[in-house]
Amino acid sequence: MSELTAVLLCGGKGDRLKPFTDSLPKPLVPLNGRPLLLHLLSYLGEAGVSKFVFCVGYKAEAIREFVSENDRSGWEMTCVDSGDASMTDRIIDAREYFTGRVIICYGDTIANVDIDRLQHEHERNHALATVTTYPLLSPFGIVECDDSMRVHSFIEKPSLPYWINIGFMMCEPEAFDFLSSGTDMPDFLSALARSGRLFTHQHSGKHLTVNTEKERAVAEVEMIEFFTHLQG
Repeated sequence: MSELTAVLLCGGKGDRLKPFTDSLPKPLVPLNGRPLLLHLLSYLGEAGVSKFVFCVGYKAEAIREFVSENDRSGWEMTCVDSGDASMTDRIIDAREYFTGRVIICYGDTIANVDIDRLQHEHERNHALATVTTYPLLSPFGIVECDDSMRVHSFIEKPSLPYWINIGFMMCEPEAFDFLSSGTDMPDFLSALARSGRLFTHQHSGKHLTVNTEKERAVAEVEMIEFFTHLQG
């Protein structure tokens, strides 16, 4: 893992998390008193990652200050400011700061992804890129009934038969040949899919993101149970 570079996408505005994001970039929104980004860094660091490239934009100076305050011995951390650019343009701008295999993560998302297993599957498939996916959860309860409309079960917010992209995307250097300036992440993923060398790692553990204040409040509770070891 020491040769793996984590590229962290930290440039979005997070409009749905106002008023937090009036003064903070979304990755620095607090969970249990610590920035979400710090939880993510700690998790990746425990997995053996020591090289980090932060793709910044909105309130970039706050991310730079965070990086300088949380530098650790043996870690290599670089910020690349692309202003209001798209995610793919941010990666293009950052390419000169990494070589070799990369794991791309969203700066507002943390999951207890098994990085060793992800890398093993990536290598086994001879993939150009392996994106981590997670079951889509219904935001609503599901009512099941028979032909007479008699209700026989109620399932609270079940998993649906679909998978969503949660980042933790492992890429070979050649994968970035499929990047095009002015496009966005779905275009990058679609181009990789057409190559026949994009695979998925299906994650069934925990996945926390903070798109809204409700999600942030839920994430604070779940961090206590599932990520206590990151507080050390």
